[in-house]
Amino acid sequence: MSVFNWQMEGWPKARVNRAALRDELAEFSKAFKAAKKALRRPQDNETIARTLTTEAVATSAIEGVSVAESVVMSSICRALGVACPSKGLPKDARAEGVAQMMLMVREDWNKPVTAALVKKWHGALIPDGEDGVHPGEFRKEPVRVVAMNALGEASVRFEAPPPEAVESEIAAFARMWNGVASTEADIALKCATIHPHFESIHPFEDGNGRVGRAIVAKVLAEGLGAPLLLPISTVVSRHRRAYYDELNAASHSLDWTDWCAFFIAALAELLNGFASAARFVTAKRDYLAKYGTSFSERARKVILRMFEDGEKGVASGLSAAKWVRMAKVSERTADRDLAELVAAGALCVRGDGPQTRYCLNHEKFLALDGAIDGINEGINDAILRLVSLHPGRGVPYFLTSVRASKATVERAVASLVAAGKIEHRGSKKTGGYYLAQEAST
Repeated sequence: MSVFNWQMEGWPKARVNRAALRDELAEFSKAFKAAKKALRRPQDNETIARTLTTEAVATSAIEGVSVAESVVMSSICRALGVACPSKGLPKDARAEGVAQMMLMVREDWNKPVTAALVKKWHGALIPDGEDGVHPGEFRKEPVRVVAMNALGEASVRFEAPPPEAVESEIAAFARMWNGVASTEADIALKCATIHPHFESIHPFEDGNGRVGRAIVAKVLAEGLGAPLLLPISTVVSRHRRAYYDELNAASHSLDWTDWCAFFIAALAELLNGFASAARFVTAKRDYLAKYGTSFSERARKVILRMFEDGEKGVASGLSAAKWVRMAKVSERTADRDLAELVAAGALCVRGDGPQTRYCLNHEKFLALDGAIDGINEGINDAILRLVSLHPGRGVPYFLTSVRASKATVERAVASLVAAGKIEHRGSKKTGGYYLAQEAST
């Protein structure tokens, strides 16, 4: 019979081996400082609206809830006073609900976590009339998740405290987490441990994951000292299977070191992404201020279209053929347009002949050229090189050659697989990784 963490002696205080998290905490600290530095630059409302929308859609998707992104964006834009077309949009109560919760979390970023606060968020999140769910109220029924194996045998994967214990559990939760963490390590550990604590209580009939991740976003904003709601769920969704596996393991133990190793590294990935995105927005603003007056209307549309795709759009650069497609002009006109932008200094040229590529002439954008997507570009490059030189090897081998934690290496491998750079061949125990193109030849 399964025993869950809330049934163990010592609950709700979990054990964490900080020494074992040295690499993850160092990675988080570096990323946290970069994010804090990025916050010195003004954040425009349009960027904030896009970030809130991204998080709203991603946190819903993790729970299998589909919401209309356009409705979420419209609701958030209205609240922030940002121009956004709203006429003719479909009615989507769930989209409106998650949008309102995102706005509340941002507004409540420096308030203490209390029962009243999480009830308020839940009341905004869940539409009135949703079957079996009472918005803003703790559950009145027990929660048990049962899994069936291939033989049809049932096992209890998760069980929450009985409903009559929820009020006291949340009161203890609020007392335990009332206070602001000061050091980067303490912020990381608070974010990591507050999440399984809340999820283990499972106070609501539905929406616990979405409210739980909102609490983490609030703690992170508290640490950064700004009403900034970072897209935590966007990062979690990239590692969804590991997220649920590690969270489930934490529900059966009061040693949360492994969970923290996973989640703190995911938070570092998030912070690095935010810092990079903030630098990108600043670079875009600087680039357009410097070269925008030299653009023809056609060139402006192409350049702005590249910016719409973010760092990926800029990193891919331009070619004459790409300009023909994007601007819908002849090859001769494309060559003339590109030459004019090079002469104005807006573009720089790399390669020659058929391999000629054009890059936006800004230090930040030139650094993106040829970058591999992933959590840590250096580690990704190292693993890609190891797979090329020693095909068929696995994570244990990579750990002997790459100076990073197991969790970081595993995430880097997962990102390379997702990007189509490498693939796993053979059985789970004895197989290994190969360059993806090798499998197709």
